[in-house]
Amino acid sequence: QPQRQIPQLNAGQHRTLISELLFSSILLEEEIVEEYPNLFLEPEDDRYVEYQHNTNWQNLVFDEALMTNFNIKVKGGDEIARYGLSFGYTDSKGIIRNSGYQGYNLRFVSMLNIFTWLKMDAGVSLNNSSSQLKAAGTVGETSPIMTSLSKSPMLHPYQYDLEGRPLLLIANVDELEVSNPLATIENYRATNSNVNFNARLGLTGTINNDMFVKSNFRFNYNVLKEGIYMPNKGMELYFNNEAYNVAKLSNNSLNSFYNNTYLNYTRQIGNNHSITSNTGVHVYTNNFQYDWGLGKNAHENDEYRMIQDGQNALREIGGENRTWNWLSFYEHATYAYRDRYIASASVSFDGSSRIGDDAANTIMVSSVPFGLFYAGGLAWRISNESFLTDFGWLEDLKLRVSYGKSGNDDIGESNATDYYQSVKIRETVGLYPATVPNTELTYETVTQTNAGVDLSLLGSKFTMRFDIFRSVTDDMIIFSPIESYLGYDQRIENNGRMMNSGWELSSFYRIVDRGNFNWDLNVYASSISNEVLEIRGDKMAYEIPGGERVNMVGETANSFFGYRYLGVYATQVDADNAGLVNEKLIPYKAGDAIYEDISGPGPDGAPDGIINDYDKTVIGSSLPEYFGGMINTFTYGRFSLSIALQFVYGNEIFNYIRYQNEKMSDLDNQSAAVLTRWQYDGHETNVPRALYDDPIGNSAFSSRWIEDGSYLRIKHASLSYTIPDKWLVFRNAQFYVSANNLLTFSKYLGYDPEFAFSNSQIHQGIDYGLTPISRQFIIGLRLGL
Repeated sequence: QPQRQIPQLNAGQHRTLISELLFSSILLEEEIVEEYPNLFLEPEDDRYVEYQHNTNWQNLVFDEALMTNFNIKVKGGDEIARYGLSFGYTDSKGIIRNSGYQGYNLRFVSMLNIFTWLKMDAGVSLNNSSSQLKAAGTVGETSPIMTSLSKSPMLHPYQYDLEGRPLLLIANVDELEVSNPLATIENYRATNSNVNFNARLGLTGTINNDMFVKSNFRFNYNVLKEGIYMPNKGMELYFNNEAYNVAKLSNNSLNSFYNNTYLNYTRQIGNNHSITSNTGVHVYTNNFQYDWGLGKNAHENDEYRMIQDGQNALREIGGENRTWNWLSFYEHATYAYRDRYIASASVSFDGSSRIGDDAANTIMVSSVPFGLFYAGGLAWRISNESFLTDFGWLEDLKLRVSYGKSGNDDIGESNATDYYQSVKIRETVGLYPATVPNTELTYETVTQTNAGVDLSLLGSKFTMRFDIFRSVTDDMIIFSPIESYLGYDQRIENNGRMMNSGWELSSFYRIVDRGNFNWDLNVYASSISNEVLEIRGDKMAYEIPGGERVNMVGETANSFFGYRYLGVYATQVDADNAGLVNEKLIPYKAGDAIYEDISGPGPDGAPDGIINDYDKTVIGSSLPEYFGGMINTFTYGRFSLSIALQFVYGNEIFNYIRYQNEKMSDLDNQSAAVLTRWQYDGHETNVPRALYDDPIGNSAFSSRWIEDGSYLRIKHASLSYTIPDKWLVFRNAQFYVSANNLLTFSKYLGYDPEFAFSNSQIHQGIDYGLTPISRQFIIGLRLGL
């Protein structure tokens, strides 16, 4: 079920807000009546009834939903061969209506002793799934969440006949120009189907008592097909109000092959010395293909939903092919003396097709650049020392330290390559350079130092692992702006340096151990800090939907970048005394936002009375200061109760939903929070006045939209009862009930402080209106046959 709704203005309150906005516009009264005639209907008008509602659009979008999960597992075998077979089926509806996921998975694994010296392990898995999806908040025309917040409650989801009776026909868009949320649920279609096949084979050949060779092969085939239909009825126009009835199709496939072959040498020398060595080679190849098509402006009746139904002149097609190959030769060795003093070392020689032909800081082998990476570590098991033999309660105490350098080639498959793309111009195909190539693009390298301690006490009733680390990233990948006359905005370069430091803790403690009753506590926590040490020009800002981020020396990477919001001018005297103007030189007035005047263009950077780019600064980071949790497990006889807590502290969130829902610059409905907006001279509030089109910039990206993302959550709670012996016709049985995301304690004003819009670091910590995390209640049964 959904966790919460965002309180919105009711119909009367929205009418008042619209009046204020239109009054602040440059439109004349007769122009307002002409452009928005339905706002001035009289009871005798035919359409009067359509604007006399108080609709809660979120109730139409969100709903409780059922989920079903079924699994069956079979395993068996003998000394020669063993096998396992599993099948699973999932059907999960989404809390946004008409969304959901269905899928099944089939997996088979086996182990076979072919000869005494040769063993084989193999496995295959097949996953087939389909999803019904809905758009996120950045696509305002089709997002159920954003339209449910923006649509006026005065309106009704269905049309009316001439006698004022509601019909079962979805209402069209009115002059307020917000899509009907019901149309985004009922008519908008976004589906995908995914097939993933994975096969693996491992062969282990014993050479002698000290050596064996192992080779692992893995093949992966993944196909994802997606289709989107953006309807006409009840929807805003698309693509800058130029298109309706839009259909999209895409197909992408990924083929991957992986092999790891290594020679293992293990030797025990006497009773004191042991040596282990792995010498091998990694091979990894990938082939990716992506094709897409787009059709626009098919027939207006919403029944023509294929891309070929769109107008020929507006049809678009495209795609890309990508390959990525990786080769690594490596050696890893470990030496131990009496299992007391332990030393390890590793080295790898890596080649990647992603880096440039002239990649910096590499070693050329037959004109192919290779990166050299290494690591080493020392450990001291103090608990094995003679001076601790009398401490029977101390089971294990080990100190560890390590240092290493690794490489990251996640820089894109073609950014270091000079290649061309095709473009269609008046029935003729032309070629143009696809990138500004950087043949010196190389690995992003990370040098890390780590120190830690492992502790085990009282027969493993208490265990702990603690680590502190510091890593420095050199040749950091950045998107560097380039001269506009080249025809491109940016290119990828190695031009930055960054440092991460922090600590990690995990521990287990059996608090109560009384045979029939046990209480176990697991605690885990981490902390990390981040700082940009070097970057081109000492500062690099880039735009994101609704705001900006920045990488700046001395600050956390990808910090939010905007104005410091200080409140609202309560009186005109306050605004006059401040004497500030915006970047268009428009003076701020009573009811406008107060932004801090930080700097100016002068050589000393003194404030200049103009709020512009010189006054933007770091206003938050999405990186948490601390995160972790704890798991309490209680067992009493056949009953077991588990409660898991999760926490995040010290991170900031850009609430894009609230930015759209409180900016008061158009006629969209807004959050109930705008009821406290400034309305008269002397009114003290923290919410600026409603201002049509916002020429002064009251809704500019600032700390006003940055919120504390800290939270404490009861992540999981489960109660089970187990029958370990025969029950009815079954070997054993377990009954359980559980709840996920049961309670969340947070000051965040959005739906939920935990979300992930994208894997990209650029979009971390931005709430763009994905389906929020739901509260789940599960009843389950496990049976042993």
